Amino acid sequence: MRWVAGGDVELLAMATGGRIIPRFKEITPEKLGRAGLIRELSFGTAQEKMLVIKDCANSKVVTILVRGSSHMIVEEAKRSLHDALCVVRNLVKDPKIVYGGGSAELSCHLAIQAYADKISSVDQYAVRAFADALE
Repeated sequence: MRWVAGGDVELLAMATGGRIIPRFKEITPEKLGRAGLIRELSFGTAQEKMLVIKDCANSKVVTILVRGSSHMIVEEAKRSLHDALCVVRNLVKDPKIVYGGGSAELSCHLAIQAYADKISSVDQYAVRAFADALE
């Protein structure tokens, strides 16, 4: 590899189990890391390049390449991807879920309707109106 950005060098060293060395003459077998495959991919009309490193000793990292026809589309895709990854992270940390799509409001509607049936005064109409608003 000819050039790797500063922050990426540290990540690469952690993933492969290697050590960062400033000069070639300091290379020793115990400082070298291991990777199963390293290759450079070219993509796009500008022939952008990306290093692909697979089967590293300590890596649990996955790279997601996001591309689009405009900067705005790429940014929206990145936000959506971030939201999805946060949902997965939260489910791994605490495997409980609250159903979406208005299901919480509908459950409250049903509970309040059942409560309204137990009220014998005129207040029943106000309680039912609140339940209908939730629905």
